[in-house]
Amino acid sequence: MIFVPFTEPADPVWVRWKARAEGAQQAHAPGVEINDDVVRGVREWMLAAYGGKCAYCELSIVGAAARVDHFRPKRGIKRQDGTRVELRGRAEPHPGYHWLAYDWRNLLPSCERCNGAKSNHFHTRNEFWAELSQETNAEQPLLLHPSQEDPEGLLLFTRDGLVLPAAKGDARAAYIIETLDLNREELTEARAEAWLFAESEMDMLVTRVTQHDRPELYDLTVRNVETILEGQAEFSAMKRLAISPGQQELKRTLAELSRRERLAEQLTPRPPAPA
Repeated sequence: MIFVPFTEPADPVWVRWKARAEGAQQAHAPGVEINDDVVRGVREWMLAAYGGKCAYCELSIVGAAARVDHFRPKRGIKRQDGTRVELRGRAEPHPGYHWLAYDWRNLLPSCERCNGAKSNHFHTRNEFWAELSQETNAEQPLLLHPSQEDPEGLLLFTRDGLVLPAAKGDARAAYIIETLDLNREELTEARAEAWLFAESEMDMLVTRVTQHDRPELYDLTVRNVETILEGQAEFSAMKRLAISPGQQELKRTLAELSRRERLAEQLTPRPPAPA
């Protein structure tokens, strides 16, 4: 999970989609199925912003494999223990955030596994769930919306592919990991391989910065590392940790090259001044 700023586009296609979504929202009622075609209309925009990745696990997703997840569930809500959230003062199930069913700010690109694991789980730290649109800001959700809050420092990735709370005993980080099933086998295996690949790319960059025989390989390696730093690579949050030691080595290497260049300039004989 990595922070991805997403601002509303001004593109005419987006404007038309938003008008359609607002019309669908006005006609929507609690408990009624949503129009999936309208919601899917935002998918390509979200995928482009997130580099073609799941907003939760950062797995690359394409085409039909991409889901559009409602960050705040559109129908019903489950607590951390899996029991349903009920309306305040009434023994009736909370209908979910039906007023956000078509709101682009509540939609995120998701892989099928994260979408299924999350489902309508949405626990809050203060045990308060909005029942009206104006109450939403009073919530303290344990899940994190990666376009509205920076997750940096919340999760710790290891070279064997596991993800852990960065701070021991952090209940929020533990909830995110458990709710999204971020340590499922195929993810940990993919992250472990990605860690090694990122390390290799960084090592190659450190080596090639002193060599000039294959400039095309140097440029490719630079671009691969830049993609990680920009957050566009698969598993960027984890890969940033993987390349951190190499970044320090690269910094030292570049400093040494700069020192040698300065020394060479100082030792190069200068032509005598004209008489």
